[in-house]
This record gives sequence, structure tokens and C-alpha cells, in this order.
Amino acid sequence: MEWVLEQAPPQRQIALFSATLPAPIRRIAHEHMREPRQITIENRASTAPKIRQRYWLVSGLHKLDALTRVLEAERFEAMLIFVRTKIETSELAERLEARGFNVAALHGDIPQQQRERTIAALKSGQVDIVVATDVAARGLDVERISHVVNFDIPYDSQTYVHRIGRTGRAGRSGEAILFVAPRERNMLRIIER
Repeated sequence: MEWVLEQAPPQRQIALFSATLPAPIRRIAHEHMREPRQITIENRASTAPKIRQRYWLVSGLHKLDALTRVLEAERFEAMLIFVRTKIETSELAERLEARGFNVAALHGDIPQQQRERTIAALKSGQVDIVVATDVAARGLDVERISHVVNFDIPYDSQTYVHRIGRTGRAGRSGEAILFVAPRERNMLRIIER
């Protein structure tokens, strides 16, 4: 992005639109724009009506066992599992593979071409389970995702809504499961609002 901006003529108009505006993008905007203005449109986060939401109280040590039970007991077409970090993404995918599940990891450090192959495999049914970070799954639109599992509880309700919004698309129903450790009950109350 910076290279493109550096190639543009000095007299130019720049407009930047984004659903989110993380710090690195704000920095680029301030470096390359004169008197940038930020317009924020607040909306109350709401979930699709056809998404059935539930939570499980799970001890951190038993989360993998709980997830294994979900994978064995739930009838799903495709499942997206959210964790907080890139490292957790790869580790959880490896642990699930060791338990016999066909799973792929999706995070920002995976080369773009590999991420595209993973998404294509998910769409085609070659892979039914993807473990992802929020950033990697942003904008992901795969119709066959019937279940979203929040293996790690999100920090805010807006992230929760974005995560579970990967299911229940195009009028279809979906399932959202949230794992909550005892120490995370306050975060659950924030999401429930």
C-alpha cells in the first residue's frame, strides 16, 4: 500500500475506507494524507436471527476435550474455530489433526497463496474444519460454514458478532458455540448485552 501511495502524483485526493482502522493503517493514513479526517459510524452489534447461540463453561485444561466432543457430537457441514493468536491457530490445528480430524489453520503469517488454497478447500469440502484468527477470517464468506466455535472468548461483543457472522449467511441457519472459562464469566456478560 505504501509503495502505491509513494508512486501517486503529489496533487491527489485520497479516500480510505475500512470496516476497521487498526493502528498500522492509521499511521499510513497520517503519513500520506493531508489533514485526514476519520468518520466513525457506530452501530449496535446484532446477530443474525437464524444463528442458534450457546455457551459451554469449560476449564482451560479441558477445552481441547470439549472441542473434540463438539466435533464428534455435532452434525456440521463445515466448522470455523476461532482462537486469539497465530501460534494457537497452528497448535490447535495440529492437536486436532493428531486426534484424526481433517483440519487447516488460517492466520496472517501463512502466505496469501496458501490461505487462498485453504479457503478453496473449505469451499469445496476437501477440508471441513478451519482454525483461524479474527484477522484471517475477516470477510470470509463460505456458505457451507454451519458452525462457529469460539474456542477463545473474544474481548468484545463486536468481535463476537463478526465471528459468529461467518455462519447463518444467505438465509441459512447456523450454530455458534462459545467456550467460557470460569474466570471469563465477566466477559460473557459483556457479550450477552
